[in-house]
Amino acid sequence: MIKEQRGAVIILFALIIPFIMCCTGLAIDLGNMYVHYSRLQNAADAAALAGANAYAESGGETETANNFAQRYVTVNEKNASFKSPPQIKDKDGKIYYVVVLKERVPLYFLRYFPQIGSDTEISAAGCAQITLQRQSSGKNSGGGTDLFNNLFVASAFDSVNPYQNRDKYGEQSIEQIKSNSSTYEGSIVITDRGNFSNAYGKTFLSPEAFGSDGTKQSTVNDAISHGYVNIPEYNGTLDVTEYYRKTVKDLMTADSTYKVTDPNNQNVILNIFYSDTVLKGQSSADVIYFNIPNLNLTISNAISGDPNKPLYVICDNINMLHFSGDMTSGRPIVLINRGSGELALECSGGKFTGDIYAPYGSVKVNDNGLTFYGSIVAKNRIQLQSNGYYFQKNYVGDGSTGNKGYKITLVNAKEVLES
Repeated sequence: MIKEQRGAVIILFALIIPFIMCCTGLAIDLGNMYVHYSRLQNAADAAALAGANAYAESGGETETANNFAQRYVTVNEKNASFKSPPQIKDKDGKIYYVVVLKERVPLYFLRYFPQIGSDTEISAAGCAQITLQRQSSGKNSGGGTDLFNNLFVASAFDSVNPYQNRDKYGEQSIEQIKSNSSTYEGSIVITDRGNFSNAYGKTFLSPEAFGSDGTKQSTVNDAISHGYVNIPEYNGTLDVTEYYRKTVKDLMTADSTYKVTDPNNQNVILNIFYSDTVLKGQSSADVIYFNIPNLNLTISNAISGDPNKPLYVICDNINMLHFSGDMTSGRPIVLINRGSGELALECSGGKFTGDIYAPYGSVKVNDNGLTFYGSIVAKNRIQLQSNGYYFQKNYVGDGSTGNKGYKITLVNAKEVLES
C-alpha cells in the first residue's frame, strides 16, 4: 500500500512541475515588469514636474517645457521615450502638463509563447498641475518687504488696453483681442486710494483668459465671466523707498561695485559693456553703478553668466532704456533708477528677465509685444503703452520666502486625461 502511494506522489509531482515552472516564470516576468513600471512611473512624474516648472518659468513656452521633460526622461530612464508628445491640458479652468512614457521590457518565460514575443511594451503617465500663487502685498514671513513679490507696485497704474472698455469690446473675440492686448500674472498693487479707485474699474486679463491654445474663451466677456481677470489691490502702507534706503545705498558704496563716472559714457549697450569692460576690469562685479547724468541704456542681448544670479544696474538718471532680444538664457537685470523723473522703456518685442525699480520716479513701457518676467516697482506711476505679457518673478529676494509665484503639484493623470 505504501509503495502504491509513493508512486502516486511521484506522478502527482511530475504533473505539478509544469505548473510550478509556469508560476515561477510568470512571477519573474511580472516582477520584472513591475520593477520597470515603477522606474518608468518615477521618470514620468519627474518629467511632468520638470516640464510644468519650465512651462511656468518660460511664460507658457511648450517647446521649452518639452525639452526639460526630455532631459529628465533621459536621466531617469534612458530606455524610455514619449508614447505621445507631452501636452498642456486646460480642464475646468486649471492648467496641467501631462507626460506619457513607454518602454519595451524583455520577457524571460512568456517569450516562448509565439503570440507574445520576446518583449512587451509598458506605459506610465505623469501629470503636474500649475497653480498661480498670489502673494501678500504687505510683509512676508522672512521679515523683508514684499515689494518685488508683486508684479506691479506704484501709486498709480495705467495700461492702454482696448478690453478695458467692456461696453465696446466685451463681445470681441479672443483671437481679435490677442494682437493688441496685455495679460498680467501677479498682483497689481496701488498705493494711492484715489488712483486705486480709478484702476479698479478697469479689466486687466490674466493669461488664463487666452487658454493654453489661445482659443479657450470665445469672447472677452466670456473670459471675464470665468474669473480670468487680474483685479488690482490697494495697500497704502507699503513704503516703496525702503529697499532703496536699506539696500541700494549700501550697494552704491560697496568696494565690489563697478563704478562708471565718465560723462562720455552716456550711450551704453549694456551686454557689450559688461562683457568687454566689466568682466575684464573686475570679473567678480555683480553691481554696476552709472554715476553719470542722462544715461541712454540699451540691452540687445542676454547678459552672460549665471541665470540664477542677477546683475544689479544702478543709474543716477536713465533718459531712455532700449530693449530687444531674449534675456532668458543669461543673467536677469535688477535695474534701479535713482532719478525722480520717468524711466522710459522702449521695447521691440523680446523677452526681458529682471526687476525694474524707480524708488523716487515713474516707469513708462512701450511694450510692442514684450514678454516680461519680473517685477516693476515705482514711487509714482507705472504706465504701459502697447501690448505685452507680464509674469511676476522676484529676483531681488529681500527677505522673500522664495516663492516663484506659482505652485507645481503632481496629480492623478488618469483623471485629467479622462475628458
